[in-house]
Amino acid sequence: MKYSFIALLLCAAACAAQAQAPETPAAQPAAQARQQQQQFVGLNEKESVDVDRFIGRPTNNPVHFTHGTILTQEILGPGDPYHPGPNGAVLEYRKLLSTAELQAGAETPLQAYPDSYFFYVESGEGRLDDGKQYWDLKPGFAILAPPNVAHRLVNSSDKPLKMIMLQWTAGPVAKNSLIVRNTLLLPWCEENAHWNNFSHCILSASDGLLQGERIYTVMLPPWVSSQPHSHTPGTEEVWTKISPGVSPILIGSDLREAEQNTAYLVPPTGKTDHSNLNLSKTDPQWWLYIARGPDRPANPNAPARPQGTNPAFAANPNLSRDTTAATVAGKPLPK
Repeated sequence: MKYSFIALLLCAAACAAQAQAPETPAAQPAAQARQQQQQFVGLNEKESVDVDRFIGRPTNNPVHFTHGTILTQEILGPGDPYHPGPNGAVLEYRKLLSTAELQAGAETPLQAYPDSYFFYVESGEGRLDDGKQYWDLKPGFAILAPPNVAHRLVNSSDKPLKMIMLQWTAGPVAKNSLIVRNTLLLPWCEENAHWNNFSHCILSASDGLLQGERIYTVMLPPWVSSQPHSHTPGTEEVWTKISPGVSPILIGSDLREAEQNTAYLVPPTGKTDHSNLNLSKTDPQWWLYIARGPDRPANPNAPARPQGTNPAFAANPNLSRDTTAATVAGKPLPK
């Protein structure tokens, strides 16, 4: 049944792409030539896109340390997404996307690092501090540690603290203090993006990221798909599945399966479509969405991104990008 749905989706997409207005007899030869030329646009074999090169799974990679005691397994790493290379080495702007685990009873040293780090807590509990104040951590919490800002992670529980970690070189307007947000308290900031994506906006340019750089959690409701679409060169859009279970993803003309903590970079060819599919009829699907393009310093006078991206829908007053209620204030660190 589930693959019947996929077949129906692909058939519908193909039929829509082939549908066109009737041509006059004189225009038919030119139309036929144009149709033949476009027939295989986006076909992975024709575009020389090796889908598996853009997909990463932590279970395929060895364990390494970061922050002294955090165990990491790479999901995607730095590389050239425009030419052949090792699988998973496709990040143009980021240095590392990985799982990160702090074992029970462990803690990292209080230390500052030259890069920016983002952590998303998937399971377990712990504590973050900067030497002066602390934040309790629970599933759904997100951390931005800008460059040269000291921070320490502590796991005083009897279970591992499991996270997704992103590392990158920050832009010129990075903040100088830790940002902690409970993503479960964030308002919905987008609805019906690419048909069925519903988003919580975690971080954006107002948090010291580059203009257009953003990190969201995205919910795909049961029994739907997102709209297939592509991204042009210079765009780095990464999707990491953070909900349990196995789900199909469409990349170009191929389907693959994504289990929890699988991530993929959308091949930046301008022709390779991607789509996430939720075949569950009862459970929503959750993704961590990370996106940016070429360097653009944040412009404080730039207009806000629209809260709804589908012009067919009127602005929804229930949507907001205000992160105030979800931003967690630090507490004084006991002496």
